[in-house]
Amino acid sequence: MTGRISEIFGGMPQRLAMGEQVVAYRDYTQAEVFFHLAREKSARVESLRQRFAGRRITKLFVGNNLAPAGFQLPGVETMPLPKNWFERAMKGELQDMAAEIAGAIVLINNNDLAVGESAPGYVRLFGQSPDTIFLGWDYDNHHWMESSLALAAHTDLYFPAHNENMYLLSKINALTSGPIPCACVQWTRQFLADNLGEMLRRERSDQPLGMHFFYQQFAFRNQTVVTLNQKYKQIGFAERSFQAKSPFERLAEWMDHKTHWIIPVLNDVPIRIFDALASGGVPIVPESLRFLAPVADIPRDSIVFYGPDDIFHPQAVVARAIKLFDEGGQAGIAARHVYALTHHHGTDRLRRMVAMAQERLEFAPLIG
Repeated sequence: MTGRISEIFGGMPQRLAMGEQVVAYRDYTQAEVFFHLAREKSARVESLRQRFAGRRITKLFVGNNLAPAGFQLPGVETMPLPKNWFERAMKGELQDMAAEIAGAIVLINNNDLAVGESAPGYVRLFGQSPDTIFLGWDYDNHHWMESSLALAAHTDLYFPAHNENMYLLSKINALTSGPIPCACVQWTRQFLADNLGEMLRRERSDQPLGMHFFYQQFAFRNQTVVTLNQKYKQIGFAERSFQAKSPFERLAEWMDHKTHWIIPVLNDVPIRIFDALASGGVPIVPESLRFLAPVADIPRDSIVFYGPDDIFHPQAVVARAIKLFDEGGQAGIAARHVYALTHHHGTDRLRRMVAMAQERLEFAPLIG
């Protein structure tokens, strides 16, 4: 078997070319332009520190993609930004927008900039807002590099969700944190807690749920979905209409199943893991995530891992997940739910981001 591994490895196409690409990637970041960018960003951060040091910030604007998490801070007026709000900067409203957010923190997700002219509008607003702190949480730094590079350049502190491309991104923005993993953000903590009773009494299907959006560029992942769909019809490609459902309708779909099959686009840690736990279910995730933070810390009676052969023969791994669910009973549902709300809700992640901004920019603490 070991010989077979070596044979397969030796036959990998373009293996040497991949090494050359890594060297080119490294050499690219030695260009002088990175020094000039670092100097300009450092000057902006120092200016912000001088403006905000010791000040009490009273306004926080949260992007439309993160607003459903219900993040709040004591004594701070929190305002969700409407969808596509940044497009207004392209329609003659730039100065009014800059005045509205002056003296505040603006906390966005990369998906807030993904539609229409939101991205160029945001870049304009960033350039005209010297008295505003911009924080960016990037869900897609593992594959959407054009977006990630732009977000890192146009935020004061930048928070990638995944391990990939960290060296390049930190050259774009020195205030790049270690990964701040994705988390449950589509429901507030209170909403989830209020529905624990429904989670405990609801009849659940033994069929795993695993509806994923189709992305043309991820052929391996798409084939995994197609293969599993031959055995389980609730694993497949989702309609975008899911996002238009009410919070309870979305939660009900999760609560209707004991287990949830998770298929990342690459080797990322998807939000779906934490949505599954928050709704009381057992996530089934790839072996490649077993020792990655924060999956490494999830209690092993709350998660099941699958390997390549399980994609073709999934019944055994699904049976293991169902057994975990059934043996845990209502206590297991409640434990997974509480664990997710305590450790993996979006409000926890956003609080960490604001705390890092407070340390670097020295404004008065917002978190007691």
